[in-house]
Amino acid sequence: MSDIVYVKGPGDADISSVAYDSRMVSEGCLFVAIKGFNVDGHDFVPQAISRGAAAIIGEQDLDLPGIIYIRVRNSRKALAEASAWFYGYPSRKLGIIGVTGTNGKTTTTYLVKAMLDRAGYKTGVIGTIGNLIGDKILHAERTTPESLELNRLFLNMVQQGVNYVAMEVSSHSLKLHRVDGIDFQVGIFTNLTQDHLDFHKTFEDYYESKKKLFDLSRKAVVNVDDKSGRKILQSIDIPAISYGIDTDADLRARNVNISLEGVFYDIEVKGEKFSISYHVPGRFSVYNSLAALGAGLALGIPMDTLIDALGKVRGVPGRFEPVIVGQDFAVIVDYAHTPDGLENVLKTIKSFARGRIITVFGCGGDRDRKKRPIMGSIASRLSDYCIITSDNPRSEEPEAIIDEIEKGVVSSNYEKIADRREAIAKAIEMAKKDDVILIAGKGHEDYQILKDRTIHFDDREVAAELLVKKGKLR
Repeated sequence: MSDIVYVKGPGDADISSVAYDSRMVSEGCLFVAIKGFNVDGHDFVPQAISRGAAAIIGEQDLDLPGIIYIRVRNSRKALAEASAWFYGYPSRKLGIIGVTGTNGKTTTTYLVKAMLDRAGYKTGVIGTIGNLIGDKILHAERTTPESLELNRLFLNMVQQGVNYVAMEVSSHSLKLHRVDGIDFQVGIFTNLTQDHLDFHKTFEDYYESKKKLFDLSRKAVVNVDDKSGRKILQSIDIPAISYGIDTDADLRARNVNISLEGVFYDIEVKGEKFSISYHVPGRFSVYNSLAALGAGLALGIPMDTLIDALGKVRGVPGRFEPVIVGQDFAVIVDYAHTPDGLENVLKTIKSFARGRIITVFGCGGDRDRKKRPIMGSIASRLSDYCIITSDNPRSEEPEAIIDEIEKGVVSSNYEKIADRREAIAKAIEMAKKDDVILIAGKGHEDYQILKDRTIHFDDREVAAELLVKKGKLR
């Protein structure tokens, strides 16, 4: 283990488990005390010992008679190392593809999975929507699990015969050492725009966290249309495949055609030209598909296999997902919850909409407040009508969040409805033939986090139910 300051206590101990939550400690456990944002694990060392902990790791000077105590400089890093050791370094037995960036992570992992599946491999996915082992879905609490759960999941995947894992790697996980010790076969960088500044405080810290993925990767796939991507490409010393639309790159999309049916473009690989079809509309779909193609090439998968797999994909849950029950206008649910994400989706809709664009959106509570008025400005500029509502308000008052969004609104064609169900109902009520309703922010989520509870809430279910209830069918 690196970063050890000292070891005190008796000789060896037989370790039966690893935990960072004292409530999970049992006889023979190695307890790692982590100073969190709300709770300090060092305060729970006595509880861990009373429950049978055989050894403790922490950052503070502690005197624990009869117990092995390992003082380290960084407990989170130590947890990652201890977890990998305890589970037998399972990530070394898998081909792991990590995807980092503000937007596009989920879709890119799903596209990479489709390509690996088509190539005959059993593939796992770790990310926002959930964790997949083959086609079996496991619940996920966060984009990238804590290092202990992550290594346990890797072991589960190894035991079930998984060959490759496509995983989202959040900036939080990189900064908090959750993925330390993982050998990424390929690291993918999608883009970097404003988000999570409540956690990172500065854009530079956000960038530095994302860049850490490439210290852990053997190969890189990087979007060079993005300024931060170009910066990353210049700073890394591993084999890399660049991709883009506007900038000269190893994989550059040319003759791009974007329509309601999807995206179609040409690329050149080793002097040979290929035509690409991906049936999800939007400029962002070009980038996501290029990233996945880059990963496939980095893994040595034949181009024909990659193209065939991409052509068969029909979208990812909650990402530009249509809700169709026979109405004569479009309803689209999308996870867009950042300024850049919202702008990209609205510009895509604007490119094919024949009627009005009605946008229902909000911003999450206890998250980056600076983006709220920016998103208000984007939605009001690119929509014909906006309904500002709740997202996941968490501990904040929904009305206060809505008021902050409203400060950026640049038109008078909007209203505020705090209840998300009522907001969706209003959009459906006012929609006419050929209009497009965008319900943004929550995508695949089937819950809403309120101040005192979490309730079941799925934008797709609610929209479908209200469309039928209001008789908005042809």
